[in-house]
Amino acid sequence: MAYLGPEKSFTWEAASSYMPEASLVAARTIGEVFAMVENGSADLGVVPFMNSLEGPVGETVDSLATRAVRISAVLEMRIVLCLARKGTPRVVYSHPHAIAQARRLLSSLGAQVVYTNSTAEAVKALETCDDCGALASPRALEGFEAQCGVEDAESYTRFAVISTGEGGGGGGRYAALIFAVPNTPGSLHRALEPIAAAGVNMSLIYSRPTRLSPWDYFFLVELEVGDGLDGLVAALRGRTTLLKVVGRYDVVRL
Repeated sequence: MAYLGPEKSFTWEAASSYMPEASLVAARTIGEVFAMVENGSADLGVVPFMNSLEGPVGETVDSLATRAVRISAVLEMRIVLCLARKGTPRVVYSHPHAIAQARRLLSSLGAQVVYTNSTAEAVKALETCDDCGALASPRALEGFEAQCGVEDAESYTRFAVISTGEGGGGGGRYAALIFAVPNTPGSLHRALEPIAAAGVNMSLIYSRPTRLSPWDYFFLVELEVGDGLDGLVAALRGRTTLLKVVGRYDVVRL
């Protein structure tokens, strides 16, 4: 199982809790996790998917849109952030989503923020710097004196377990779809009509630039659809210019 590392990152905690018997392989980026699963060097991957304070993770959504990989399960974990300091921090290291979840504290410090690929990587930077800080999990900061519970509000992150299995495992309460619509009046409304008509709850909608041309977007939706997905996809297909089922899954609370 590949995961966004290094060891003691939040993703490592989620992966090891979900499948403690698995052989875990750390990757430096979300894109690298997707590549390892897609090329068969890992059977499964675990990546951050969305946070209750900051929303979906853009790199994960982009990879779901462009790679032949699906979500087979989603893991939900309470996030507790800790700040460890060496001296008076002039620089604080952490992952962008962690930084965004502790804006109030970091603003009070007045320190420069430096983004890292993971919170565990921020701790490695802390080990070799002076007058600096790192924002990470309690596990990652074991051995350091740290102030914990510094997130702005109660925070949960959902991690996607990804595989190359058709339909992301084939079942589950939730379905995740990515679609695009023509840039014409009412096109998004028309695309969403079959969802409302079927009485399906849409628990998430998120727009993301396609990167194919300026101001061109696709949409990620999460549906509580149960067994009725095939008919809904057929109804949506004629109303969209791109449509991809990127997962069928249940949410596992760790």
